[in-house]
Amino acid sequence: MNLFRRAKALLSTDEPSPATIAIVQPPTIAKPQTPDAAPRHLLVPAETAGDAESEALKHRAANALVGKHLKRPDPAPVEPMPVDPTPVTLAPEPEPEWRPVALPANRGKFFQSPTPVGKGFILEREEAKAVLNDWSIPYSDVVRPYLTSEDLADDPRQQSGRWIIDFGQRELDEAGRYPRALEIVQDRVKPERDTNADETFRTRWWLFGRPRLPMRAALEPLKRYAVLGSLGKRMIVAWAHPWIVASNSTMIFAGDDDYSMGILLSGAYDTWARAGTLEGDLRNTPTAALATFPWPDPVDASHRAAVAAACVALYRRRSELCREREVGLSRLYGPGWPEANPDLAKLHRRLDEAVADAYGWDPSIAADPAGILERLLQLNRDVAEGRRPYKPFPAAG
Repeated sequence: MNLFRRAKALLSTDEPSPATIAIVQPPTIAKPQTPDAAPRHLLVPAETAGDAESEALKHRAANALVGKHLKRPDPAPVEPMPVDPTPVTLAPEPEPEWRPVALPANRGKFFQSPTPVGKGFILEREEAKAVLNDWSIPYSDVVRPYLTSEDLADDPRQQSGRWIIDFGQRELDEAGRYPRALEIVQDRVKPERDTNADETFRTRWWLFGRPRLPMRAALEPLKRYAVLGSLGKRMIVAWAHPWIVASNSTMIFAGDDDYSMGILLSGAYDTWARAGTLEGDLRNTPTAALATFPWPDPVDASHRAAVAAACVALYRRRSELCREREVGLSRLYGPGWPEANPDLAKLHRRLDEAVADAYGWDPSIAADPAGILERLLQLNRDVAEGRRPYKPFPAAG
């Protein structure tokens, strides 16, 4: 009997056809609830399943009754319902959420740091000192400080704790001019590289696996460059000398001006780097935050000068506090921030307002992360879709 009721309910369903110009919506008439409603998997609207599939579902339900030698029920008479002549206006479809894309003008400024592919390249401080003390050979050409994310976060001066042997792109005979360094690499790196599936890693065992040649070319003319921690709770950015090799746990910005450092230290970039990550952590990568971040453009000289001056003041005070307290940046900006360092917090606000001004925003936006993100997303879209010019990095020269 229950099956009979289900088939009757299904057969009596009459789906209206969608209107082509305006929809005339009849008033809803409440129907009494029955304990034997049709199963949910049979109640597939025609506009979802398609008219043919809807009809097939109806026939399958009715034919189930015929298999039990029951007579197919006649459809119940449907009383005409009054029609409301007022057309219903459909709301426009919501615009899909914009997903940031990489901006071509950002290329050539942001890089993943080199990847050695072999722990044997890395030297502890005393071992590096012993090699460098051989003044008969300029070992400092290939034995260089090695800066990691941990150094950036925990060292009071954001200095490296270890060293690394980096032959750059020197061929084996040229690397042989630094015999003590080459001997270390041959003893420690070559055995591991000999079993590597990558032929280049095997045959060129004395060189970094991924030396990042475009990055090296971009850094060559600079007096310093910016190093960013790639992941974590805090925005960690610091200057590094070109002699220093940044580890592959960091990202690199190939620029040496205070205006650019000010943008990277600002709340605007911090907000962008955290957007879309779990628990609001950072995600500094060339293909994510760094590649997609829309810098202020155009920016006049007065705005650049204001951001640069605010950056210099903040960076100087930050360094002083780290040295005075013998703490790294992770502890300086750890529990108690910003109440424990009101003067530093004031300098951050000054920088954020200068950056907002460079974008052409009201300074109050500097304290509104949601407002910042909304504007940056729109700016990324405008640039990507060609609605505005974008050349934030003037050519050197």
